[in-house]
Amino acid sequence: MGGGTAGIRRAAVWLWAIVAVGAVLRLIALGHKSFWLDEIASVAITRLPRQAFWSMLWHAEGNMALYYVLLRPWLHFGLSEASVRVLSALAGIASIPLIYILGMRLFSESTARVATVFFAVNACAIAVSQEARGYSLLVFGVVASTYLFVRLIEWPTFALACAYGIITGLTLYCHYFGMFVPAAQAISLAALPEERRPWKQLAVAGSLVALAGLPVLWMIHIQDIGHITWVERPSLLEFYHLGVYLAAGSGKVVGAVLLLLDLVLVVRFLQTLQTLWRDRTQDLHCWRYLLVASCLFTPIVIALMASIVRPIFYHRFLVIGLPAWVLMTAAGAEEIRARTWRAVAVVGVCVLSLASAIASYSRVQEDWRGVTRYLIAEARPEDRVLYYQGEGYFAVENYRNWLPEGSAARPQGIAVSTANDWANQINGARRVWLVLYRAKLDDRVTRAIDANLRDQYSVEQEVPFRAVTVIEYRSDR
Repeated sequence: MGGGTAGIRRAAVWLWAIVAVGAVLRLIALGHKSFWLDEIASVAITRLPRQAFWSMLWHAEGNMALYYVLLRPWLHFGLSEASVRVLSALAGIASIPLIYILGMRLFSESTARVATVFFAVNACAIAVSQEARGYSLLVFGVVASTYLFVRLIEWPTFALACAYGIITGLTLYCHYFGMFVPAAQAISLAALPEERRPWKQLAVAGSLVALAGLPVLWMIHIQDIGHITWVERPSLLEFYHLGVYLAAGSGKVVGAVLLLLDLVLVVRFLQTLQTLWRDRTQDLHCWRYLLVASCLFTPIVIALMASIVRPIFYHRFLVIGLPAWVLMTAAGAEEIRARTWRAVAVVGVCVLSLASAIASYSRVQEDWRGVTRYLIAEARPEDRVLYYQGEGYFAVENYRNWLPEGSAARPQGIAVSTANDWANQINGARRVWLVLYRAKLDDRVTRAIDANLRDQYSVEQEVPFRAVTVIEYRSDR
């Protein structure tokens, strides 16, 4: 009895040590990077007046609605990059012990430990915990929903059915792709013997999820989907991006090597699943393996099928498969019989994951903070700032409101398009600033804008930022 208590204490100490490591990795340099465009949208939407905020969620931005609702009071703590992102970091940290208890339910303590370590250092899990978007909360919801689903199957009660239905229903409001989670779980029932399927409890749980899903389906129906028109048709390259994203967040050499190692472990997991399926008996072993595999592959298949009508297959959306990916690689590593090779695989995943995570701290997507501070320091109130694309106007003009130095008088900002009369709005200003977002000077529209400005101005300087370029034009008159 004493030995058992000591073992539990050692396991608890080990678990919370890993949670502490994962927390540090998620909190390091939290405010180092600028908000990128989607993060700026998160803060801007959440700061709308109450009526406008709820109208925006219902009519335009229902995706990630739960995250916006939680972020709204959270912004009272501050508008700095670090303070805003802490909410996502907390969801990411809370997911670490959840992965452990889910791994314990599905496999064994040793597999649960490996999965917890893999998740704690996973660069993708760290990256989504360090941005002001709903993906970290989505991953937390997926893990919690899957854990409750496993409990419901193993020990069916109506209390568990209600808990599962509520948590899974809330997960749908973390991201529209959350709807694929209960679908993946339902498919796993194929591996259960008929007498092990708790239909009454599943009916209650399914009814709650369906009720929660009706508003989501209605929002998808009525809302403009123009904001995802940039998603391209599925390709082999996007499959590669998905694999690298789940394995390493992103990256080239390190990400590719880690993806290859992870795929070896995933294949080992699938080989075990194939053996269990062929020789399955009345126990739940095969079902547990199929559940994890379904949580990864079902969303991919559904996204591919939906993309026949409208492309939605994009690696960031499929972060819902991250918990399954981590569990599959951990279980695959545990299937390696040779202790030395098993240790090499586990250490290899951890070292490469840490290398990718460390690199991500300085991997800036878009430096809108740098652009905004540069314009605050250099542009005068009598100047004009032209933004092409229009997203630049949205990003910079909002960012100004959140920076301490942004309260100074600002120049007039003008969103440039081929349709508006932007040239007349310059109104004889002596200096004009052109902000180019993901556009180059050899772009057709950019060349036309530049040629128009050169009729009255000369180019003073061109300053590059990540994904953004700022050009200063000065009148010689």
